[in-house]
Amino acid sequence: MEFVLVAAIVAVSFGAAATWLLATLLPERWLDKNASEGRYAHLGLESERTAETDPRREQARADTRRVRRSRVRARLQGAARMMRALRPVTAPRDHDRTARP
Repeated sequence: MEFVLVAAIVAVSFGAAATWLLATLLPERWLDKNASEGRYAHLGLESERTAETDPRREQARADTRRVRRSRVRARLQGAARMMRALRPVTAPRDHDRTARP
């Protein structure tokens, strides 16, 4: 059990060290070049991406979500109709047949 704990600590510290090395030791020109490709740095800058987004693309994403939602709802409603159709029909007199002590 101690080995697992030590291995986990080593793995987390290795990840932290690698992140720190990428952030501090890479040349600035690499960071600028790769920022446009979405690698290494500047991934959190949403203001530039927001200005560049096309409103038609945003509308298409919203429409896609809306279509997916409606398809899922239609499938669920179809399944609910099928379950209702398969449910056994009980007569009103069957409700009086309850086990009483």
